[in-house]
Amino acid sequence: MENEKKPKHFQAYRAVKALIAEHKLIPGQKLILRDMEEMLGMSKTPIINGLMMLEQEGIVVSKTNRGFFMKEVTAEEAEHIYDLREKLESISIDYAIANYEASDLVRLKQKLELYSGYFSPVYDRKRLQYDTDFHMQIAEMGRNQFFIPLIKQFYENIYFSLNVAFLTANIDEFKSDHAMVVEAIKNRELKRAKEILKKHTRAARKLLVAALR
Repeated sequence: MENEKKPKHFQAYRAVKALIAEHKLIPGQKLILRDMEEMLGMSKTPIINGLMMLEQEGIVVSKTNRGFFMKEVTAEEAEHIYDLREKLESISIDYAIANYEASDLVRLKQKLELYSGYFSPVYDRKRLQYDTDFHMQIAEMGRNQFFIPLIKQFYENIYFSLNVAFLTANIDEFKSDHAMVVEAIKNRELKRAKEILKKHTRAARKLLVAALR
């Protein structure tokens, strides 16, 4: 009901994001407007406006006289994404360890349990969501209201632009990293927490870049 009150182009924007999350649209795919109209049950104009919103977020790209395409990340772009992620994670842990309260740590442990308790033979979109929720909780513990939306947008771009199945080989390693990060934050061990997160991020970067090449 709430979504019905939103402008049509915003509904289209959200609907296309849902299709991407369900893996019904893949990197490099051309978005044929006629097909999109049938899938979304909307006319062409709000769909185009919704796709333009997604283009501003770097999720789709428009090509002159060719239409809209799903963004396809190159190996070099993946390196840039993870280089930035490493720096943002470092800032996030700075704020979290300086400002967290006991209740924040409880929520972080709950996020850890959701990620660790989820079983799937591959690193799928649901695991990515649990992974993102864990890292977002760290950001929220820092209580910097300017930093939180910035890193949230960054994680969303990772969610929609990368083929996370390439991370499957490191599922168990990532579980262990998360548990060690929680312990380091609990003890306010800033240096150790940063070292673990750096290792964590670089392992993911190595897998994705190798796969894309």
